[in-house]
Amino acid sequence: MKVLLWLLIVCLTGCGVDTTFPGHDADQLWRALKAVAEQPDYAHADPTKEWTLVENTVRIDEVHRRIDIDRRVQRLLHRPRTQSLYEDVHWSFQIQQFATDPPSVRFEATEPELPTKVHFEGERYFAEVRLLLSGLPRPQRLRTPAVSDEVPPS
Repeated sequence: MKVLLWLLIVCLTGCGVDTTFPGHDADQLWRALKAVAEQPDYAHADPTKEWTLVENTVRIDEVHRRIDIDRRVQRLLHRPRTQSLYEDVHWSFQIQQFATDPPSVRFEATEPELPTKVHFEGERYFAEVRLLLSGLPRPQRLRTPAVSDEVPPS
């Protein structure tokens, strides 16, 4: 029984997603990794995949290029002919950038978590990083308002 429990803990911790970012400078990638960690976007066209960010604690280790994230998200899921489902989830992740060519990054859970959930959240995080690196505008609610050049009427 202890062996089975130990195997379960080993399988649920340390799972993660690895990816590389060819064509991007390591410093540029590091800035994007930090920006996405600090301001995640959980908006989604499919309401069953949209979460509300409740808490987001980000610790950044500049020397080792590591980001630790403790995050709490919630959602109220309404589906036809079923009872509403309320979910309140706490996630702990670590993002580590490695000095490789091309730059590589590992996104992993630091607490026991289902591998599929870690994979999904890691892919969501990396998709947002790629969007930022591509130069496409981030979602409206994350952009800082532009300062207008117009002179206000007197």
